[in-house]
Amino acid sequence: MPLRRGRSTIGSMPTDVLSPARPPRGRPRRTPRRRSPATPARQRRDLEPLAAGWQRALDAGDRALRAAAESLPTAYLGPRRRALLEERRQTADLLVRVAREQGIRPLPWLSSVPIAKRMLGLDRTVKACLFDLDGVLTDSNRLHAEAWGTVLDDLLLRLSEQTGWQFIPFDRVREYRTYIDGRSRLEGIHAFLESRGIRLPEGRTDDAPDVQTACGLANRKGQTLKRDLERHGVMPLQGVRRYLEAAGRSGLPRAVISASANTRPMLELAGLAPLFETCVDADAVREGARTPPSPDLLLAACRRLEITPELAVTFTHRPTGIAAGRAAGMRVIGVGVGREDELLHGLGADLVVPSLEALLDRALLQHDPSA
Repeated sequence: MPLRRGRSTIGSMPTDVLSPARPPRGRPRRTPRRRSPATPARQRRDLEPLAAGWQRALDAGDRALRAAAESLPTAYLGPRRRALLEERRQTADLLVRVAREQGIRPLPWLSSVPIAKRMLGLDRTVKACLFDLDGVLTDSNRLHAEAWGTVLDDLLLRLSEQTGWQFIPFDRVREYRTYIDGRSRLEGIHAFLESRGIRLPEGRTDDAPDVQTACGLANRKGQTLKRDLERHGVMPLQGVRRYLEAAGRSGLPRAVISASANTRPMLELAGLAPLFETCVDADAVREGARTPPSPDLLLAACRRLEITPELAVTFTHRPTGIAAGRAAGMRVIGVGVGREDELLHGLGADLVVPSLEALLDRALLQHDPSA
């Protein structure tokens, strides 16, 4: 059914999706062409902007009633509070019904209570959130590590055949974390090769992937990662989307931080791209920003969001990310488990949690319509 701009009977915000269109007078009604509800374009649609607008409007109404508590009698405020609660419930049900009818994923949600920063595990003075991409938002670390392993193992095997050296494969856990994770491609290549006593010519940025130079290896890694992304995709970690949505609805701008040249494609594949106000990635590195432990990428995000660093919090899973946050003068929340937890605490993280979901108040995890 075609849709027109209308006004909900239970909410005060206009919407483009909730009111059926009426055909112009004097013209016969045309039967619309049937479309499959599972086409890729429909799957990419997202009701989050509408849900976020309603959340802010309903939360503003709640704050107004609370502010009036000292000057207006309970007999006057009580019915209005109950009406607001009922409007929250009906609006949430309506959004989910529309999403299901139109095959829209993910399903939208509304918090049954006003969203406050404390419900995100944050101090009220925080004005922006900066997130590592790999290991905090998505599982893309595994793809990066495997792509690097494929490229570097091939190089090490060829060198072994040429020189007679023993072939020791690239360690996709220990060596990836130590030499590659969080660095630009060329920085990672040089750090790893130096650890093995290997030198390669720098080459040119347009070297073919099969050329045995640092730039050639970098381009081959990019080619390999692109192939793996097409085959396997990338997924958001547990609770990440809900945390990002709640942060946005509480008025906090969000930035993603990564030295990867594939940051934006990964965000798109994970369905998270619309939830960020800015992205600081390999483009900033090419323009001269240094990677962690330098604070350059974090400071670039603060400039784009027009806030001072002390009003931001950065979420990171890397030791170098902790150092970068400290150097920038901002609060740091580490995301790690087991030994990583102890390490991040020891390096000076203000708080360490196993996931972003662990920071969310239970009220924000209830009534998940996707369950």
